[in-house]
Amino acid sequence: MTGPLPGSTALWEHAMKTARKSLLVPLMMFAGSAWAADAQTRDVPDFHSIELSHGIKAELKVGPKSVRVEGPADLVSRLELKVEDGELATKMERKGILNSFNGSKIRLFITVPRLEEVTVSGGGSVEGEVATSEDFSIEASGGASIDLRGIDTRKLDLEVSGGGTVQLEGRAKQLDIEASGGAVVKAMKLAGLRDLDVEASGGAQVEADPSESLEVEATGGTTVKCVSRPNRAQVQASGGSRVLYAKD
Repeated sequence: MTGPLPGSTALWEHAMKTARKSLLVPLMMFAGSAWAADAQTRDVPDFHSIELSHGIKAELKVGPKSVRVEGPADLVSRLELKVEDGELATKMERKGILNSFNGSKIRLFITVPRLEEVTVSGGGSVEGEVATSEDFSIEASGGASIDLRGIDTRKLDLEVSGGGTVQLEGRAKQLDIEASGGAVVKAMKLAGLRDLDVEASGGAQVEADPSESLEVEATGGTTVKCVSRPNRAQVQASGGSRVLYAKD
């Protein structure tokens, strides 16, 4: 039986390595073009409210108006920012039949002097510092997450549903909450809270500590937690719902 020619094995291995390298280079170039990062500062009109969706993540700061977008170039190019009636909203440019858009890879860096309302849906998230108006509203749905610090308002309205999570720090005199569908509201770090009104269902969880009055209408396994019992409390709880006081 005749063996391989001297040096033929080494030549074959060298040829295969060369072929693999020649294939790898264009693949790397393609991947790089598909995932190339981009950063843009967008020029938008003045706004006092924010609405985010598509899984986009945003960071908030207090200061002169500025909006910066970061993420893969192909996604950044499809993201539209529009201001209507003072509300900054994210819009997605449709592309192709599948129309896929992974907004979780997009980051918004928003600086704004004052806000009146923040709305987040579809798995999006917002966190950071805010300067709030006298009346401030928050809406979170569809697995959205909101974590805000620096709140200073007279009346704060929350509407949280569909697994949304809201965490708040600052000051508020009155807090009205509508929570459903596994929503979570953590507002123990709201100082100066006098009045709390909660309407909750579907396993929602609410944490806050009012000093003067508490009104609760809760169904379907809802839990409301307070540090101490306020001066006035009116509670209607059914279906396994309960109100708990840490100092009772």
